[in-house]
Amino acid sequence: MKHLYLFFMLSFGYLKSQDTVKVASNIPPEQQAELDYNSGLSALSKENFNAAIELFSKAIVSKPLFDKAFSNRAIAYAQLKNFNLAINDINEAIKINNQNADIYFNKAMVYYKMSKRDSENVALMHCLKLNAAHADAAYYAGLFCYEDKDYDKSIEFYSKAIASNPNYAYAYNDRASAKRAKNDFIGAIADYEKALSINSKLPFIYNNLGSVYRLNKNYTKAIEAYTKAIQENPSYVVAYNNRGAAHFENDNLKAAESDFLEVLKKDPSNSGAYNNLASIAIKSKDYTKARDMANKAINIDGKNGAAYYNRGIARQMLREEGGSCEDWKKALELGVSGAKQFINASCLN
Repeated sequence: MKHLYLFFMLSFGYLKSQDTVKVASNIPPEQQAELDYNSGLSALSKENFNAAIELFSKAIVSKPLFDKAFSNRAIAYAQLKNFNLAINDINEAIKINNQNADIYFNKAMVYYKMSKRDSENVALMHCLKLNAAHADAAYYAGLFCYEDKDYDKSIEFYSKAIASNPNYAYAYNDRASAKRAKNDFIGAIADYEKALSINSKLPFIYNNLGSVYRLNKNYTKAIEAYTKAIQENPSYVVAYNNRGAAHFENDNLKAAESDFLEVLKKDPSNSGAYNNLASIAIKSKDYTKARDMANKAINIDGKNGAAYYNRGIARQMLREEGGSCEDWKKALELGVSGAKQFINASCLN
């Protein structure tokens, strides 16, 4: 799962609940601060971080104890990787108001950008202590547990996020992924489909749904889901690759080859796609082509163990016995356990 792009949506999600402030035509300093703050939020949501910093700074000049302005300026600084300034601001916001759960969530997001997991988790737990119904904090706590492979705990946090925000498509998607990791395929499918009922424009959810169907060998449903992912994002290389794999496993080699070739059109240096074409060639008994495709995969990525494995098979069939054993030993070294049986059967120790 790639969650960095969720950062903006989640960190700003709670900002929507902070009502903008109506200002009078005769603007005293405090109201000017609110006006600049509101404009800063708008700039932040548009990822115009320098403008956001300037506007929040103006708000702070007008209203020196403006905790929310410090807190959100910290987010803008973090996006620009000015982490010292971000931490200074978030700590200043906490000094002013240590009972605002959103400030601790922002602190967690600063640490998230800094890759300081322990500090991020402490801030998330403090946020949830102040506001147990903070959906975004619960979601990120779920991510934290998922990364640690504590799937039961991650499901618990995602469920809390959903209880607080029943339209949280990302939380349904990630809870589904945790269920999939536990081999609860029925539960995973239900959650992916619920996520899509909330937001049908997210291609990665279709891709995830397709992968669960593929694990169940329901290739018709898998291909349908991957196709929808591609319709939503015609440049989605992962979905093309996965649809090709589903076609391959379903013995539709022509359709599989078409998808893998499409991957290479969009990403000519995709080692996996070349190796997938090698797999098709092996299945079609075109061993020369299989060896050539595996060669291309290895030239791109010398650590592609599956490509060494396939090239070993092709070389054996082409009577390149020494080369095949070298390839299988390299594949085994790179973690392809299936190579061991070929080594035991065909290679001298």
